[in-house]
Amino acid sequence: MMITLKGLPASPGVVVGKVTIYQRRERAARSREKPTDPEEEVSRFVKALEKTKTQIRKLREEAERSIGEEEAAIFDAHLMILEDKEFVDKVVELIREKSISAEKAVEKVSEDIIKIFESMESEYFRSRADDVKDLSKRILENLMNKNSGELELKEPEIVAALELYPSDTVKMKRRRVIGLITEKGGITSHAAIIARAMRIPAVVSVKGLLQNLKNGDLVLVDGTKGIVLINPDEKTIEKYRKEIGN
Repeated sequence: MMITLKGLPASPGVVVGKVTIYQRRERAARSREKPTDPEEEVSRFVKALEKTKTQIRKLREEAERSIGEEEAAIFDAHLMILEDKEFVDKVVELIREKSISAEKAVEKVSEDIIKIFESMESEYFRSRADDVKDLSKRILENLMNKNSGELELKEPEIVAALELYPSDTVKMKRRRVIGLITEKGGITSHAAIIARAMRIPAVVSVKGLLQNLKNGDLVLVDGTKGIVLINPDEKTIEKYRKEIGN
């Protein structure tokens, strides 16, 4: 049975294909609350921060090559956050004053910043919370020497997710990812901006997406109208094909 869901049109175009659900492996900060040497934790944080900066610079270069200079500039904003003295000082201060692990300190400071962004009226600034989540995840992974891995697609497919961060989107290969749909996110999110630059039809903020979807489902994404059809019938697919001239 066909299921119709409505979201926000994030990148124009219509595409039909099988779907793969992208689930990021979230990692909680280590439970070690009282490290024996706070200065060692500060050192670990600084090293993880520098490693994260290097990774972001590489992502920027990749985005510039594959998408364009304007979209690659998204990662300049990420570097500004990583180099923000207030952010760095707050993490270091927490480690030293509360004698907590670097992971816990990064998590706490990031959560505070995310709450501020998410409380703002402007959709643009609310979307910036995703950037902080993206960077926090990456710093934590570097602290724990873990990698969340990349999405590997064997054939062209539509990618569905709860939400997509900028670094998730830029790593996706255009020839394999033919459409994007997310349950969260707005049209001003950096992931949506990258999708438009890559000319991939995308719909965001689709309520009930993941509870109605499973891997391998046939999905039609209308990024112009903000409509997602799960397991559309042939008549509906044919109607769309006629409308777009295919």
